[in-house]
Amino acid sequence: MRHPKVPQKVRKTINASTLEQLYFLRFEVENHFDLAERYLTHPGGAAAQRLMDRRGYRKTLLEKVELSVALDVRRAKVDGVRYQQSKSLERLARILDQLGQGGLELADIQGLADLPEKPRKAYAKLTRRVRKSLALVVIHPDDANTRQGLKLGRRASRLRKTLDELAVGRDDAGGHAFSEAASVFTFQTGRLIHLLNDLADALLAANFGPAVRLQNYKQLKNAAHAFSPEAGEFGVERLALTRSGSTIAALKAEHAPGSHVMAVYKEGQAQKVREEISGVDQWQQVYPKVAPKVLSHQVGSDDELGSMVIEHLPGQTLESMLLNSQWQSAGLLMDELLRTLRKIWKNSRTRERAEPGYMNQLRSRMPETRKTHPSLFSQPQRICGMGRPGFDELVDQVDAIESRLRAPFSVLIHGDFNVDNLLYDELTGRVYFIDLHRASYSDYVQDLSVLMVSIYRLPVLDTGPRTQMMALIVQIYEFARRFARRSGDTGFDARLAIALARSFATSTRFIYDRSFARRLAFRSFYLLETVASLTPEKADQFRLSIEEIFSD
Repeated sequence: MRHPKVPQKVRKTINASTLEQLYFLRFEVENHFDLAERYLTHPGGAAAQRLMDRRGYRKTLLEKVELSVALDVRRAKVDGVRYQQSKSLERLARILDQLGQGGLELADIQGLADLPEKPRKAYAKLTRRVRKSLALVVIHPDDANTRQGLKLGRRASRLRKTLDELAVGRDDAGGHAFSEAASVFTFQTGRLIHLLNDLADALLAANFGPAVRLQNYKQLKNAAHAFSPEAGEFGVERLALTRSGSTIAALKAEHAPGSHVMAVYKEGQAQKVREEISGVDQWQQVYPKVAPKVLSHQVGSDDELGSMVIEHLPGQTLESMLLNSQWQSAGLLMDELLRTLRKIWKNSRTRERAEPGYMNQLRSRMPETRKTHPSLFSQPQRICGMGRPGFDELVDQVDAIESRLRAPFSVLIHGDFNVDNLLYDELTGRVYFIDLHRASYSDYVQDLSVLMVSIYRLPVLDTGPRTQMMALIVQIYEFARRFARRSGDTGFDARLAIALARSFATSTRFIYDRSFARRLAFRSFYLLETVASLTPEKADQFRLSIEEIFSD
């Protein structure tokens, strides 16, 4: 039986109790694989039974790690160094527990003991190599766990290659080619190798935080070293959590929370990265003051991870200002934003009539929207012999009207003009746009509708703050209406109603609170019904009552 030796030197921010229980857990999982290897070498009930008997101890150790982490982070700042390191250790413990369970299940594969001795010994050797890989799960000060994480990732790749070769050799040799036990062993061991990769990611996260994984470590390191000659002196701090799971992180000169941010690293699907590079390029040509510079990028085929390093922009998002009731700052941002938009629309205006296709955008997003709140968007109804069209019918009716209400010109738009994509630096009085992958030449009304609804849907329910937010929405509308009047855009209000109907409806998929989602859906219905009743003559004379639409 192996006995752990807990290292005495650890990071000051890591609870010693957590490390101690983690090391006991690691060695217990190694014991699981020792017993699994023994079972494969000399099949018998004794080894299998001993393995089954030890799972309770493994679970106890996991619970001790989880409890220690819970006590350690209760006063820690979320996403601070202490919090991130402790949660990374908890993740390590859970993956180790899954590995231990996987080792236990190897001895539970029916028919494995009946296989010929040669393949069983090959499987036992592979199991031993998995167990030896666990020795790399050691937390040390500095960047030792970074080196160990990278080694573990390479070890997992070699194990995967060996497993594939065993599977091919098994099929070529015949004999146990169609053995169900051999197939199950291959599948189960594949899972274990995948968990080793997860362990490698968790080791990197323990040093750098959750933004760093095996998949992106090399790209992050290369990006950081373009700014700093010190090979090991860089840190990573996650800036955002995305729905796609991609990383947005700050690259720092040193591994310390308060150190200087060198640049921002973004990753995602290769196609999305290409689109953002293209979007930034468009903004650099038209109005470079608002867009970050792309400092470097790495984009391969569409099925690979793409990444880019962009200029770090100072400032605070409009979302942060509104959620923290920083009304003076929000007002300064809005004043500068509207001045900036006027210049952008003037500089980028083309004679081509915009066709954004708001109703087509709405149709494409309705399947996902209906999954979140299935009953919000009703079917046709008849009450006392009177008919009311359903949501889809209204969309069709408005689609026909929309085709006659095209914007008389196109301008460069952001494409995803949400409150979290607007930055303002109070020191310089400058506004910046981020996340530009949807930039295109289209109807300026699209950006306005997205911005107005993204303000409205913020989870701020108190009367005072909502009144302040309403004032910002009215300011945006009045500014845009003046621009439309001066530009001869007579269909502005009708198009804004259509664009708002789209944004209200699709925003419900981000809202958990059903009553609040119903308020958004109701406004979408109302706007669609209003536009559907417009004749071509009335459309140019239509005036949107913005206070009624957004007031609660």
